[in-house]
Amino acid sequence: MTNGISKLVEVSRSGGVFEVALNRPEARNALSIELCDAIADAVKRIDEDPEARVLVLRGKGPVFCSGADFSLVSAPEGGRFLPRFESMLEAVSRVRLPTIAAIHGAALGGGFQLASVCDFRIAATAARIGIPAARLGVVVNLENVERLLALVGVAVAKEVLMTARMFTGEEAKDVGLVTANVPQDELESAVASFATELAALAPLAVQGAKAAVQFLSSTGAARTGDPQGALGIDALVAEAYASEDLSEGLRAMEDKRAPRFKRR
Repeated sequence: MTNGISKLVEVSRSGGVFEVALNRPEARNALSIELCDAIADAVKRIDEDPEARVLVLRGKGPVFCSGADFSLVSAPEGGRFLPRFESMLEAVSRVRLPTIAAIHGAALGGGFQLASVCDFRIAATAARIGIPAARLGVVVNLENVERLLALVGVAVAKEVLMTARMFTGEEAKDVGLVTANVPQDELESAVASFATELAALAPLAVQGAKAAVQFLSSTGAARTGDPQGALGIDALVAEAYASEDLSEGLRAMEDKRAPRFKRR
């Protein structure tokens, strides 16, 4: 499964939990064009693996991701970097599997934007989290402002973007930037435990729930905003009701045992 994947990411798995680790520790996992492409390629491959149930993103070395590689932000390289960065974020956001960002050290700028397209963000309490664009003279594009608004609302989005404030993991949890925060020495076990819990659930149900939430959050209307998209969600509902997994879940509940789901 890992054949052909760039050395800029490390891919590993434990059962149905797959991990993609950013592997530029010497650059604090700063996002280059090549790293963006490698992340996009890795998550697409994992999403196609029938044995995959959960995807975890993490960083090698001292931080999760320090943001964009500053050497690429200014022209002319910035013109090449930004589309690849957005393509990478779109690839992660479109993964059907539940996704978790494990944040240690720092998730800054583009690094937090990468974490923000994951379904869940678990941060070390002392991690530094923020978007320092206002300190650098950068205006965050509409797509990433929209994602931030969906996470935290108008007031906190303004604080994040207009003040360039750095939040600790604990503060980030209080304002909704992350899902949970734990001490640094518990981060790995907390992420593993949560990922294992997710992987044990019915995959068609989990993926269908994710698709429905994302559809409604993007259209704002169940039927009128995107009728074809609504039909796609209806198909996922029908697939789950007709699945072997539903029968297995009901049998397991009756037998008082853990279900053995097969994603079919």
